[in-house]
Amino acid sequence: MSDGTEPYRVIQWATGSIGQISIRHFAADPAYELVGAFVTSDAKHGRDAGEIAGIAPLDVACTTSKDEILALDADCVNYAPLYRDIDDMCAILRSGKNIVTPIGFAYPPARDADETARLEAACQEGGTSLHGAGIHPGFVGDLFTITASRLMTRIERVTVTEIAVLTRHPSYEMNFPGLGFGRDPLEAVADPSPLIHTMEHIFKESMAMLAAALGIEVDEYTTSLEVAVADEDLTVKSGFIPQGTVAGMHHRWEAIAAGVPRIVFQSFWRMGEDITPSYDYGTNKYIVEFDGDEPTKLTLEPTNPDVDGDIGFTGRVWTAMSAVNMIPQVVAAPPGVRTHLELPLGQPPGLVRD
Repeated sequence: MSDGTEPYRVIQWATGSIGQISIRHFAADPAYELVGAFVTSDAKHGRDAGEIAGIAPLDVACTTSKDEILALDADCVNYAPLYRDIDDMCAILRSGKNIVTPIGFAYPPARDADETARLEAACQEGGTSLHGAGIHPGFVGDLFTITASRLMTRIERVTVTEIAVLTRHPSYEMNFPGLGFGRDPLEAVADPSPLIHTMEHIFKESMAMLAAALGIEVDEYTTSLEVAVADEDLTVKSGFIPQGTVAGMHHRWEAIAAGVPRIVFQSFWRMGEDITPSYDYGTNKYIVEFDGDEPTKLTLEPTNPDVDGDIGFTGRVWTAMSAVNMIPQVVAAPPGVRTHLELPLGQPPGLVRD
């Protein structure tokens, strides 16, 4: 295991858009050494991880073999599949490898108790730690908002808003089977797609962490979903959206305390401009608003929101790096499932370089 004088030996688990960003960082940052990469596609098996990430070869062959990955000597696994697998995560932790992940697990008290118990037992057996991060949930609605709350003298309500334009997002699996873009609008609301249910759980975790930090006793969590439809046929990077089908989504989650929504998370996602309703609230950004004394608004947005025509690229970088940059703190942490409330302030190594 790294003692801080040697590079952290890391494994990338899944090489989609988030995984590829992470691989590029591991290659560029001298604080890390990529020693393995797990893929789910036979077409990627045996290919060099650098090639898949669009950079020079790294002499690290991707594999579909979980046994090969578990046998590697590594400090940490950056676990970034589209859907979590508790069995896989427990096996990684038992094998002596810590995990950082951008797909939830931010606050175990709000998670399924049996899953949390299994993960905690695996951590104790392997002497390892698990930390869930990401951009939202995993940073904006919890760590960022908790930190900003120290500016306030009184808080009535916290509202966290996400604006996301997914026109250039590359993942078909996420956008169509996962989220339900291109579906009949009535069916999409009546029977939400799988990732909608996943988000209900992980956003609840983030809200529960914020509530715990602010001393809010939540009575219930509510969620709602509305959709926008395409005014005409839309062709986006990840697929085709027929006219009249889902091309935008408005999610709202509330934490209710004593009959009052004290914490509100909402998101407006759209696949283009020609949709009804428009959800035209600008380009990708996050907005944190405190109602109270004194009313305060903070906005997190990229200064270059259109990297090579890819609106949303910066958001995926934030998603990846929120987890990756905590690897040193997670490796050093006592065994267990560790949240933002337990880990020290992140001190990312190797970021300041030409």
